[in-house]
Amino acid sequence: MYVTDIQISNPTYRQTLGELSAVVSLSTDDRDVRMLCAVPSEPEETGRKGRLALIRDALRQLRRMPEHRTGREDISFAPGIVPSEL
Repeated sequence: MYVTDIQISNPTYRQTLGELSAVVSLSTDDRDVRMLCAVPSEPEETGRKGRLALIRDALRQLRRMPEHRTGREDISFAPGIVPSEL
């Protein structure tokens, strides 16, 4: 899977749960994989730090999918798609 774009949509901070949730879309040339992600967060962490946490969670979920877990399909990224902090 060669990821060409990562989009985060509908980010929502739930104060009562202390979590940030969003839909993270990982796009390739032939498909779009969407993950519903939720990560523990503080209100002030909804910017870049929160976005990085959501992307980490999406990648964690993706790696658990059978085609990736069994090694049938590798995950790679187009240049500049993955933030250097990951």
